[in-house]
Amino acid sequence: MPDKVKAAVMTAPGKIEVQMLPYPKLERGALILKMEMSGICGTDKHAYQGQTLLYGGTEAEQHIVFPAVHGHENIGEIVEIDPRDRFTIEYHGNELKVGDRVTMCPNVICGHCYYCRHIFAYPFCAKNTTIGLSYPSDRPPYVVGGWAEYMFVPPKAWVYKVPDDFPTKLGALVELFVVTATLDRAKEFSRLEARGFGFGDTVVVQGVGPIGLLHVTKARILGAGKIIAVDTSQYKLNLAMEFGADYAINMSETTKEERVARVRELTDGRGADVVVECAGVADALPEGLEMMRRGGTYIETGNFVDTGETTINVHRHLAAKNALVIGNCNHPHSGYYRAMEMMLRYNDRFPFEKLVTHVFKIDDAAEAMEKSLDPESLKVAIVP
Repeated sequence: MPDKVKAAVMTAPGKIEVQMLPYPKLERGALILKMEMSGICGTDKHAYQGQTLLYGGTEAEQHIVFPAVHGHENIGEIVEIDPRDRFTIEYHGNELKVGDRVTMCPNVICGHCYYCRHIFAYPFCAKNTTIGLSYPSDRPPYVVGGWAEYMFVPPKAWVYKVPDDFPTKLGALVELFVVTATLDRAKEFSRLEARGFGFGDTVVVQGVGPIGLLHVTKARILGAGKIIAVDTSQYKLNLAMEFGADYAINMSETTKEERVARVRELTDGRGADVVVECAGVADALPEGLEMMRRGGTYIETGNFVDTGETTINVHRHLAAKNALVIGNCNHPHSGYYRAMEMMLRYNDRFPFEKLVTHVFKIDDAAEAMEKSLDPESLKVAIVP
C-alpha cells in the first residue's frame, strides 16, 4: 500500500485543498477502502458556506470540524480488513473480504447512551460522530471521508456489501434514498384520522435537488396520488416529472400566495395531505405549512444543519391545522439493503443515474464544490 493518500481537505469554510495525507493504519473493527465514488452532500455545502452546527440544542450538539476529508455518500472496495473481523463488521454479520464493494452509514454511535439503548434504527446517539464531518485530517486516522484515494472506515460503523451489479453512481445515492424513510414513518400514522401518509394522498415536495427527487420517487413507489414538485429551477422540475411528479410549480415565476393557491386548486381547496421540505432553507417551513391541509403532515428533512430561524404563526400553522410535524435529521441504519434492492428493482422506471450530473477528480475538488452550488447541478461526485 502507498505511504501517502491524495485527498481533498476542507481546511476552513470556503477553502478546499488537495493534500497528501499519511496512509491510515488498520485497527480492529475498521476497514480501509479504495474509493470508487463519493458524493457532495448538502451538509458538505453548508459546511463550505460556514453553516456548521449539527444537532443544535440536543445532547449531540457539535460543529463540523476543520480540517477534514469530507465525503459520507460513499462506495469503495475493501483493500484491508483484519481476518478476525470478517464476520463482525458487515451489518448482518455476513462475511466481508478484500475485494468486496461496500457502502456505509455515516453515523457512528457509542452504543451505551440513553438513545442507543432505547431507540432502534435511528442513530440518535448523544455522542454521535459522522464520517466526513467529525474526524479531523491532521491526526490519525487522517482519511475518515470519501474524498480521497483511500478511506478509513472507523470501528462501530455500519457497513453494507454492495451487489456486484450495482452501478457505481447509484452507490453514491444509497444514503440519500435511505433518508426517504421519512415517508415510511409518515405511513405509520395513516391508520387513524386520515393522518400521516395514506394511499392516494397528495404530496408536495419543496425543493427537488437529489434528496427531493428521491422523495418524489419514494412517494410514487409508496402509492401517492398527486405529487407536486416545487423549485426555483425549471431543469429540476422537468426532471421531477421523470421521477414521478404530476405537477411542477416554479418559484422563480410565482409568488408565495400563487403557489399556495395552486396547491389548494389541485386539492379541492384543502391543501396537500403531506408536504416534505427538502430545500434546506428555513423560510420554506411557513410556506409549506400553508400548503398543507388541516390534519395534514409536514416532514422537515432539508435542514440537516442550523440554517437560521424563520417565523410561523403557531395558531394558524400548527394548532388550527392539527398539524402532524415529523422532524428528521438522520436516517435508519436498517434501511440500506432495502434501499439498494429497490433502486435496482426500479432502475428501469426511474433514471437514478441522471441524478449524478457531474463527476470530478480529487485534484478538482474545489471546482466540484463550486459546481455543486450551481442551481442547475444535482449530485456532484468525486472520484479518485
